[in-house]
Amino acid sequence: MKAAVIYKGKYGSTAQYAKWIAEALYLSVLDIDKEVADHLGEYDLLIIGSPVYFGNLLLKHWLSKNKNLLLKRSIKLFVVCGSAGNQQAQDNIIRQNLHVDLAKSCEVHFLPGRVDMSKLSWFDRLMIKAAALMQKDRQKRYMMMRGYDAVKREHVNPLIKSALHYANTEKIV
Repeated sequence: MKAAVIYKGKYGSTAQYAKWIAEALYLSVLDIDKEVADHLGEYDLLIIGSPVYFGNLLLKHWLSKNKNLLLKRSIKLFVVCGSAGNQQAQDNIIRQNLHVDLAKSCEVHFLPGRVDMSKLSWFDRLMIKAAALMQKDRQKRYMMMRGYDAVKREHVNPLIKSALHYANTEKIV
């Protein structure tokens, strides 16, 4: 069985999770921007990571474009976002970003992310602050305004366990 980790990130959280997953499973990390689609057919299992950026997966269009190829593979999708613990928000993200067939066929893992205000573009900072002002929950509003870091290695453990189970304890190449 051949497997790989593929991701697209913006500010580092998704890259960190991809690195931890790849290390734990002894896999290569592939750059989504470098002809990955030409090599998708080589893999039995693809672990794909994308952050949520203002409600959309950064890989939304890539997933749609490669849907037919992806449907022939086992897919474990990890989604990095601020609403990782909110089931309703998760359902909305899946519904708005994944083709219904792809949503049914892949296993989705939501992982909490990080917001480092000092690393954000001025536009992203502005948008987050505007969203924070509309937030009714005072603690969430504070977190949004100041930033947070919920990226922890242990969050990838269920995904790693699932990938190992899929491999039936065979060595993943």
